[in-house]
Amino acid sequence: MSGRAPAVALKMKDLEARTGVSREAIHFYLREGLLPEPTRPKPNVAHYSEEHVVRIKVIKRLQEERFLPLVVIKTMLNDADFGSVSTADDLAAFELVFLSLLSGDAPAADRNLSDVAAQSGFSEAELTELGELGVIEIKNAQNKPTLDYRDTAIIEQWARLRTLGYAEESGCDAGFLKRYADTMKQLADAEVDMFLEAFGNTSTDEAAELATRGIEVANDILTRLHTRALAQRLSERVGSRRS
Repeated sequence: MSGRAPAVALKMKDLEARTGVSREAIHFYLREGLLPEPTRPKPNVAHYSEEHVVRIKVIKRLQEERFLPLVVIKTMLNDADFGSVSTADDLAAFELVFLSLLSGDAPAADRNLSDVAAQSGFSEAELTELGELGVIEIKNAQNKPTLDYRDTAIIEQWARLRTLGYAEESGCDAGFLKRYADTMKQLADAEVDMFLEAFGNTSTDEAAELATRGIEVANDILTRLHTRALAQRLSERVGSRRS
């Protein structure tokens, strides 16, 4: 995006002032891995960024308003993409979208890829292929490939589909699942754009609350629209075969 303000190096006192969190708590978050390490241009000098600000604000809100333990918060933060956060507008948009995800699946610890493979019946090579296709994201923790709770659930449901007769020989392979993933990414892009267009001028707190309250209903609407569209399309296809 053009016209974006250059990144500003923040000091510890800036973080304290902008987040209302003490330096002792911030140092604790750093030790626990909830915050990325600051850049250190020279000894005893640490520079922080807008990512540190948004992470600290999210941690504070999740602790005070959602009463989530730090281990759960850490999992959620590691699952989030802070790469686009560099201005105040980006920060507001990120916060409201991130908080809207709290109505989704309950966060859980990452799992080793080998354990997910063994439980699901897929080989590690098959799961790696899904990662290369962008269907799931394979992380590395202590040189071991892992999956987060959402991707683990996707694999579990994909395995369930296989037991229901969606065989690879019938074309229900990794490419089949990739088409679903690509479609969902397009839908997510459209949803975020629509939400920000509708509520972009609303305060961050109000917009976050709207998103949190509405995501369950919106997901139910999407499910019903999807089911109706499937029924209509199947009816059309069956009717064309008979004619």
